[in-house]
Amino acid sequence: MTPVQIRSESSNLGVDEGRMSISIDFGTTFSGVAYGSSRISGGQVQQILSWPGSVETYRKIPTCLLYDEEGQILAWGLEAKYTALANTYRCEWFKLFLEPQALRDDSAIDPRLPQLPPGKRAIDLIIDFLTCLWEYAKEQITREIGAVADLDSADVWLTVPAAWDVKGSNLMREAAIIAGLVHSARAGDTQWRNRLHIITEPEAAAVHCAHLTDLHHLQPSQNFIVCDAGGGTVDLAVYKIIGQMAKLEIAEIAARSGANCGSLFLDLRFRELVKTLLAQHPAHLDPASLAYFMHSFSETEKLHYAGIQDDENMFHFTCFNVEDPTDPTVGLIDGQLSIPGALLRREVFDPVIEQVLTLIEDQLSKVDQRVDALLLVGGFAASEYLKQRVEEQLRSRIRVIARPADADTATLRGAARYGLARRPLVSSIIAPRSYIMKVKLPAEQEDWHKRPAYIRNNDAGFPICENRLQYLVQKGAIIRKGQRLATKFCKFSQSIQDSFFVAVLYVSESDKIMRYNDEGETTELCKWTVDLSSLPAFQQNALMGQPGGFYTEFEIGLELDSTSVQGVLLYQSQEWGRSVTSFSDAKLC
Repeated sequence: MTPVQIRSESSNLGVDEGRMSISIDFGTTFSGVAYGSSRISGGQVQQILSWPGSVETYRKIPTCLLYDEEGQILAWGLEAKYTALANTYRCEWFKLFLEPQALRDDSAIDPRLPQLPPGKRAIDLIIDFLTCLWEYAKEQITREIGAVADLDSADVWLTVPAAWDVKGSNLMREAAIIAGLVHSARAGDTQWRNRLHIITEPEAAAVHCAHLTDLHHLQPSQNFIVCDAGGGTVDLAVYKIIGQMAKLEIAEIAARSGANCGSLFLDLRFRELVKTLLAQHPAHLDPASLAYFMHSFSETEKLHYAGIQDDENMFHFTCFNVEDPTDPTVGLIDGQLSIPGALLRREVFDPVIEQVLTLIEDQLSKVDQRVDALLLVGGFAASEYLKQRVEEQLRSRIRVIARPADADTATLRGAARYGLARRPLVSSIIAPRSYIMKVKLPAEQEDWHKRPAYIRNNDAGFPICENRLQYLVQKGAIIRKGQRLATKFCKFSQSIQDSFFVAVLYVSESDKIMRYNDEGETTELCKWTVDLSSLPAFQQNALMGQPGGFYTEFEIGLELDSTSVQGVLLYQSQEWGRSVTSFSDAKLC
């Protein structure tokens, strides 16, 4: 194999000039598409606003699918959300099945999520929705720009939550490829998979916000925190503006964080409140009635609710079912359910907003520098009560707390802008966890003292300590985008056929540096399989025919991005091949 020469980002600028950049914000509750090119509208980001099922314009559409009993798609988006048909399955919120805890443990899946249709996995729904969204987006972009765009060679940017680990991001990548977001555009197009880019939601939102200097007056060297409050998740990241604004570059200065406490969980808590209030009135608790109550709450009161000042107000929700219209003891009056504002605040709003505030405080505690601005983006950011609570708690510590222009589509527009820049706008990231390999190393005195049971003689007769941990990246390390972290390895081969090396990559959330794999919790992330047979050192040692076998020294480089991890086989500092990566438990059953 010929070594691969590493080229700089700038070497492809001529080829990339004018290439379309398309972003997809695949959200828990709503999704959208934006696009741009240096040859269209002066390089400005455009959004798809016209969607099937409505003559009105929408910046985003519901992430929703409607299936028949055979599992065939009947509708998607707006049509799926607002079409009522018997013997069908309406599917929403399925993105949450890729949340890290849900991937590790089925029992961690929120029981309030809708059941999947028979024979369907969550990943199938994601593929189906992305397929529908992408096919329509290609048609609409062609209509809007009035020409046949080269969409087959477009760069596609897909957003994921900050709290997702590499496994969830990899599943999303595979789903996007199966859905056809990228494919080989011509003969010899071997790098087509590289046109699909996964970017975290706060990273994309930060790029959008950092350009809006007229709003929050940020200057180079200042720090800002992005709170991306969406439908399913709330994600946070802290960035520093470096360089000059004319050539924007931002750097992450604390590990990202996030949790499932988006506006959807207001809806779910509201539904539980209604079920509690109307426990003795089953006529109003069938699925259609509950959905009607939730829709009314979501479309009207959720974002406009003002908190304590609404405590004395009554909020009225029309019943779907005309039967059993009155019971003043629970708030049923003439076919309406009336709920006091104080009860809504205590049972619905405060528990979720307290989670958001705790997240923000935890994120700020990771930063030992002044934070100059907090920028609220995402659909949930439109909540007046959320903004009010954030300001009350943080205005004494953070000078600017703002909702930027286009806050609800900041992630979508930022991802498209990132693609149009043709360079890394976020220059460095903070490793949110440690990346570790379990290795066998020559036994040292400490090993004889602490773990004698782990020591055995290898095939060459040397004492080796098994179950040692070798850190490729420590939690909290600053990693520059594109940086490659190399670690030396040595494999003993008994014959020329014994050329494969399997490296198991583990992750740990612990701040503790561990020497052995029994000292703390580590989770197997993936396996890298590398073939050493093409390395000159391996070939030379094999030809020498050393009795009993031979050793080959080599390096594995770790390439870590916001959402991906890749192993690279290195020889004499040159890329010699890329590992075959197998993600542990990466299938959703």
